[in-house]
Amino acid sequence: MMGSQVDDRDFTTLLPELTLEEKIALLSGRDFSTAAGVARLNIPPIRVADSIAGVRPSGITADLTTACFPNTACLGSTWDAELLGRLGERLAHQGREKSAQVVLGPTINIHRDPRAGRNFECFSEDPLLSGQLAGAIVNGIQSQGLGACPKHFVCNDSETLRHFYDVDASPDSRPLREIYIAAWQHLLRTSNPTGVMTAYNKVDGTFCSEHGPLIEGVLRKEWGFEGIVMSDWFAVHNVVEPVKAGLDLEMPFPVFRGKRLAEAVRSGQITEAEIDTRALKMLELRNRTRSSFSDEPERSEINEETNKISRELAAGGIILLKNDNQALPINPADKPKIALIGEFAGSPVVTGGGSASCTPQYRHSPLKVLKEAFSGEESVRYHAGVRTRRVIPVAPTEQLTAQDGRNGIDVKYYNDETPEPILTEFQAKANVWMLGEFKAGLKVPGSRIELLTKLTPKTTGEHTLAVQATGDFSLVVDGKEILSGPQKEITTEQFIFNHVKLETRVQLQMNAGQAYDIKLVNKSWDHLVKGEPTPYAAAICFEEHRSDEAAIAEAVELAKLSDVSIIYAGRNEQYESEGYDLEDIRIPKNQAALIKAVAAASKKTILVLHCGNPIDVSAVVDDVDAVVNAHFPGQEGAQAMADILSGATNPSGRLATTWFKTIEDAPTYGDFPATKQEDGTHKFRYAEGMGMGYRHAEAAKRSRFPFGYGLSYTTFNYSDLTTSVAGADKDAKLKVSVKVTNTGARAGREVVQLYVNPAMETPAAVWRPERELKAFKKVLVQPGESAVVELEVDAKVACSYWDEAEKAWRLEQGIYGVRVGDLQSEISISAGTVWGGL
Repeated sequence: MMGSQVDDRDFTTLLPELTLEEKIALLSGRDFSTAAGVARLNIPPIRVADSIAGVRPSGITADLTTACFPNTACLGSTWDAELLGRLGERLAHQGREKSAQVVLGPTINIHRDPRAGRNFECFSEDPLLSGQLAGAIVNGIQSQGLGACPKHFVCNDSETLRHFYDVDASPDSRPLREIYIAAWQHLLRTSNPTGVMTAYNKVDGTFCSEHGPLIEGVLRKEWGFEGIVMSDWFAVHNVVEPVKAGLDLEMPFPVFRGKRLAEAVRSGQITEAEIDTRALKMLELRNRTRSSFSDEPERSEINEETNKISRELAAGGIILLKNDNQALPINPADKPKIALIGEFAGSPVVTGGGSASCTPQYRHSPLKVLKEAFSGEESVRYHAGVRTRRVIPVAPTEQLTAQDGRNGIDVKYYNDETPEPILTEFQAKANVWMLGEFKAGLKVPGSRIELLTKLTPKTTGEHTLAVQATGDFSLVVDGKEILSGPQKEITTEQFIFNHVKLETRVQLQMNAGQAYDIKLVNKSWDHLVKGEPTPYAAAICFEEHRSDEAAIAEAVELAKLSDVSIIYAGRNEQYESEGYDLEDIRIPKNQAALIKAVAAASKKTILVLHCGNPIDVSAVVDDVDAVVNAHFPGQEGAQAMADILSGATNPSGRLATTWFKTIEDAPTYGDFPATKQEDGTHKFRYAEGMGMGYRHAEAAKRSRFPFGYGLSYTTFNYSDLTTSVAGADKDAKLKVSVKVTNTGARAGREVVQLYVNPAMETPAAVWRPERELKAFKKVLVQPGESAVVELEVDAKVACSYWDEAEKAWRLEQGIYGVRVGDLQSEISISAGTVWGGL
């Protein structure tokens, strides 16, 4: 990078000066987070960075912190485009601190099934809500000179076999056009992102990274998109096809195409003019992000405005799902005795897992902030309750002793042919992590690493030792091998995200205060991975025994001595993550047992649920007085929740996704995830068609908490609904006005939601949902006051459906129903039409 900013040249004028190899370099990743530049012509590399939960530093193992915002499902639950625009501005600020040109996000895949692993980093089951909120973030980011790259185009709606499954539906089918692709259409109606990232999966038999009908056909020609199209990481499978389909950038390094693409040009499989088209897009990207280039070192500075926005986002997305007998808020002036129960209350949940995770600048525990909110140590008593982890944690540093007496481990690196280590080093953490980049002189394959330490338990009992290892391993305790295992046959992706695949456990009787000699030996893989970096890692993991039964009994005794019990439960980043899906959505059995026992002993019980996906709370919902959906609320989440529990903030979140009673009630239950076919392929069938989520004909009967639902500490009344249609044909506008009155005693924010019912004249062969969201607005109303909310939407957007035969949108003439709150009206479309484009 040249100075604090690049010069003001038009980079596109440099295209004629580039060699073929340099053009291809511009279409390629240079490392895990950088797209290559051309130093000869002073064309800078482009740094891209995940994500909108917090802009991460370069390098997948970097320790630099970042401001950690609430997860995207929480953002979706705010229903607040204005607030999300301000988030975009703060993300750009974070991006500049990380020397990034492009923020990778938002993720706008649809919440099709409540088991999907990445739902937490997507907005909603609804395409309009998803697309418009994403557009607000994109506009905020790009207003500050950085680029945004929403992802993943399209139908990356499950993590299981995501590199292989084929969505068995045409891009011109109604479900794809009206729901999954439609989210992107709404995005582009409201914003102009610098880039779009394609999905891993196939659609209708073709990988999304080389899907011409989607990239060139829909995205560029039909919608007029002018930004770059980039691959997801290691998602390119062919040399020529992606270029011809319109894919500009392949990420990361090592790339699949590279030299093979130059050979394809020389052999006539593709023309250099086609390469020029793609390279021109990458030069245009540098023009659009010009002001973001900097030589400043990456940094992380705590910023007051950023924290303020983060807290507002968390508070605005937290949803009050149940509040019997006004159990909430809890008035600090009453000086209540509070039993605070659950591991998540002591060790805060801030984010989900995978590329949408980040290392926050700080973690404020609910225990700490609730003590502050309720005036002191004596008012809030804490018990951790039952265990909530999915994997055994890495052994605590303070219980480890290296050879020189420091807390930590000694690591020795050996090549197979040398009896002495090529390197010995101390480190505080009991894990070694290498991915593609190995210690100097270490041979892969053909080496091993040894982790050595003394481990001292704090208690006596049958404790759990576990190993996370990629290769053949042996765990020795006091000279005796107690655990061994073979090389793990895992993908690089599983290595990064799904540590359950690396884990092997053993129970061992151990004594408090006794130091145990630990040696873990782990061999390198016997081969290098083709096309992806090879993993090489080992970790010593340890957890002291704690009986769930005893923990529940202790928590019950604490509850008996209290005026109210607040239980933190649900899931964390070990359960909801990129790389794998949930097997079930029921609340874990040990958590359910804890909740029921504590609720039975409590005068009043508040259940706070951390999750990105809905949770089946059938086992406990009738036992508790209040339920609050806390999401993964970021580094300000504990404070935002304390504000809501204490009444300092009125909850205003609304569900952006239906909470079905059970997983069996979800319309997608029998068609998730993808299934293997006789020919070895994996098909992902969207058998529910248009009946997904709240659109399903029986959604009202099957839902525990419906789409758009959320309680408040005040009440609202709707009146004076007026509707009109101005203009004609494709240019007609649906205009709606409604008065919202706060009839309670507290100020509150209400989400005004506009739904349209299909015309009675719609052909019987075309099934349409009973209602579809077409506009929304969040408004603050003071107690006793009213606000007139006006909504406007293109009539063609509000009333059309996709005509599969015409491969176009069809607006039928007729009478359409309009619903806002508990009010209903009608509008008339005088003439039908067929239309395309945005």
